[in-house]
Amino acid sequence: MNDHIAPRAPAAPRYAAAVAAVLAGGGLAAVVLAASGLSWWAALAGAASLALLVACLASPFFGLCATAFCLILASPNIYGLVVNTLQLHLYPYVFPLVFTFLGMLARSAQGRLSLRPRSAFLPVLLLVFAAEAASLLWTPHLAWGLANMARLATNLLLYWTVMVLVDTPRRLDILFKTLFASAVMTAAGVLGALEWEYVLHVPLDRQLRLMFEIYFYTTRAGGIESWNQSAGFLSVASIIAAGYAVLARTRARRAGWGLAAMFYFCMMLLPASRGALLGFCGAVVLLILALPATRRLFLRKTTLFVVLVIVGMLVTTPGYIDRMLVGFGYTGELLFSKKKSSSSSDSDATGISTRYKIWREGFKRVGESGVTILGGLGTGGFMYRIKVFEVHNVYLAFYYDMGLAGIFLLFFLGFIFIRRTFPIAMAYLARLARPPNSPDPASGDFVLVMFFAVLTAFMAEVAIHGLVDYDLTSFVSRYAFFYLALYDVVLGLAEARPAVLLDAGAAKA
Repeated sequence: MNDHIAPRAPAAPRYAAAVAAVLAGGGLAAVVLAASGLSWWAALAGAASLALLVACLASPFFGLCATAFCLILASPNIYGLVVNTLQLHLYPYVFPLVFTFLGMLARSAQGRLSLRPRSAFLPVLLLVFAAEAASLLWTPHLAWGLANMARLATNLLLYWTVMVLVDTPRRLDILFKTLFASAVMTAAGVLGALEWEYVLHVPLDRQLRLMFEIYFYTTRAGGIESWNQSAGFLSVASIIAAGYAVLARTRARRAGWGLAAMFYFCMMLLPASRGALLGFCGAVVLLILALPATRRLFLRKTTLFVVLVIVGMLVTTPGYIDRMLVGFGYTGELLFSKKKSSSSSDSDATGISTRYKIWREGFKRVGESGVTILGGLGTGGFMYRIKVFEVHNVYLAFYYDMGLAGIFLLFFLGFIFIRRTFPIAMAYLARLARPPNSPDPASGDFVLVMFFAVLTAFMAEVAIHGLVDYDLTSFVSRYAFFYLALYDVVLGLAEARPAVLLDAGAAKA
């Protein structure tokens, strides 16, 4: 029997047993390695890796959940300089991801898992990979270009793994719960960074360093990841938790999920990420405009929440408002910060004006020759030429890396997104227009609610926040691929339901 299609046992007991096996096996391996003379931290790391490998081989889906949980962890990591100040990082999530891949290959060899995903976007992403690989022919630094290709390959492996293993609503639910647990860890890191700042670099050899850092930069506390990515991850968790509040059938559960959504949102404010906040607000506005059947109820229920958020912002991080103003060109006296001059404030050190400068410089470099005008700067070329760590715009990254081919692939991806999303959205909007007291309420449909929740989260973090952050090959690009994979999964689940087609036909009639 193909256990990928029909799991043979309830998920929770199996994964609890897998966790127990990891802990028991890791403890035994740690004792053995420590007895062999290794230092305690090396023995612990080796034992944990061995136990995790065994668990991922036994249950690839457990490995995917471990990957999702560790995705936000940027500290600790191993890094090495490739050229100048440009670095290649090995983050913790890569280990369970590779182990999961090995487990999937083993399952496939046994005939227990199909490795062919049902994906709306993966074929286009593979074309992006091919175009990026072709641009190695004119990238300004081959080693740095290959480093960027390695990161892009890791992003695609993450995407493919999600698409293959998450093929049922139950598995999607478990993955979301894992994301919530990781968001709690992210929030703890943000709170810790507000109180402590810690940096440790351990040389492993001439090229490699082990780094542990609590990320804190001026007024921006990222914790276990940089502030923009921590805030974005918490934004996604908040939106999906709000979806679970809609699904809840009792007042207690509805209140619990509502408080969870509010907690993640308030934690999202602490890193003071303008892009994450604007993405969240913009996506919520789009959701309100797209759901006329529930607009009045949505506005009534969220008015108090918005008031509480504004009051909370003024009480906890009032300087955040000054940072928003300065980031968008305000040069007057600061209103809430201890520093009263916007020129002396460093809150714009990574703001929109700085991004404009590097994008403008990027276009100058692109225009230096006909080859770069047509083919872009090559994979990693923008970062190498401008001496920055990321493009800070997922849309411009297509052109900077691949030139006209990248523009074509970007529009092709957008076309498929609209073409696949629109019929499902119309069908679900027709269902939402039914009387609320119908025997099968839309608010109890997991796939329907999560379709709008994940679509909103994707619009917030990639479509809107992606205007000032993310790209295709940098160290933060994995988040854009992960969020798109989540939407691809829920879109596939919605398309696979016969009820959607019936509702779409009814809507047309």
